[in-house]
Amino acid sequence: MRALFSLWLLCTAVLLQGRSPGVILQELNALYEGTVRFRLDQEDRLVADLFDRTGHFRQDVVYIEFLDPDGFKFSEEESAVVMTCASDHANCIEKEVFRMNVIRHTGRSVFPVAAGDADGARAIGLLAALVSEAQQEIARKAAETHARPQRKR
Repeated sequence: MRALFSLWLLCTAVLLQGRSPGVILQELNALYEGTVRFRLDQEDRLVADLFDRTGHFRQDVVYIEFLDPDGFKFSEEESAVVMTCASDHANCIEKEVFRMNVIRHTGRSVFPVAAGDADGARAIGLLAALVSEAQQEIARKAAETHARPQRKR
């Protein structure tokens, strides 16, 4: 009986453990099948590259800690998934539109709905999970990293 309980406890712990941002990125990129490609860069920014039939037309870049995963939603008017900044970081998203040769700062980023995800629920869930896990990872790194002591002059 005790062994059975230990096994159940171990399985529960494994299932509740969060997925790594890398795994979530793979799922998100597989969902979009190349129309949108997501990645995390070395500066802890989420980079979204958007493609259409003519090629790479837009790139959105945002620091992970500036996003509000609870604010991601589906817009019926635009038939799109909307990613938003946290309230204290308005216009945190840097949107580069290559055809117009312009970079804009905005508080929201709009992605097309992936094939087979009509209401965007899967994309929103994956995006929110990615941002939450990445924010937690950044917080863990910050807590573990110690600054070098300053020398007295």
